[in-house]
Amino acid sequence: MIQVDLPAAFTVGQVLALLSKKYLKGEPDIFTNKLLGPLNLYLTCGFSPAGLFLLFGWPAWEIMYITAWMENPFNRPLVAGFYVLFLIAMVLLGNVGFILAHHWYRKGKDKRVVYGAIVGGILTVLPFLLRWGVWWDVGTYAEINAGGGYPFWQPPFFYGWLVIMSYLGITTVLTGLWFKKRGNRAR
Repeated sequence: MIQVDLPAAFTVGQVLALLSKKYLKGEPDIFTNKLLGPLNLYLTCGFSPAGLFLLFGWPAWEIMYITAWMENPFNRPLVAGFYVLFLIAMVLLGNVGFILAHHWYRKGKDKRVVYGAIVGGILTVLPFLLRWGVWWDVGTYAEINAGGGYPFWQPPFFYGWLVIMSYLGITTVLTGLWFKKRGNRAR
C-alpha cells in the first residue's frame, strides 16, 4: 500500500545502515560509498516490485480505497505519471534513509539511526491502524463502496499477494544478511 510502502522504504534504508554501521562509521564518502550500489539494486529489484505489482493489479486496494482516480491509467498521463513517481519515491526514500543514517554515523549521532528506524517503522504501521480493516476486502473503488468486492484470502489476489510478499521477504532477508556481512568488515 502506498501509505505503507513509502515510509517502509525509508525504514529499509535506515535498517540496512544499522546492519552496516561499522563500515559507514569509517567511510568518509557519503554519496559514493561502496554500499550504495547494492542498496539501489535491492530497492529497485527487491523492494519496489511488491508495491508496483499490487499497484498495477489492484490500484484501489493499494491506496486503501481512498480514491478511484488512479484505477485506469490508459490514456491518462497523470495517472501513469503517478505510477512512475511512486517507483521513484520508493527508491529515493530508501536512499534518503540510508544516506541520512550514514551522515549521522559520521557525526557520531548513532542513536538517531535507531530512532529513525523506529519512527519509520511506526509510520509504516500507522496507515494500517488508521484505516483498520480496509485491506480485508479486495475490489475496485466502486465495488468496495457499494459493499461488494471479495475477501483478501480469495484468489487471484491472495495468491498474487503471497507470491510477491514472499519475494519481498526473501530478497529483504538476503539483502540484510549481505549488508550485515559486508558492512561489518574492516575497510
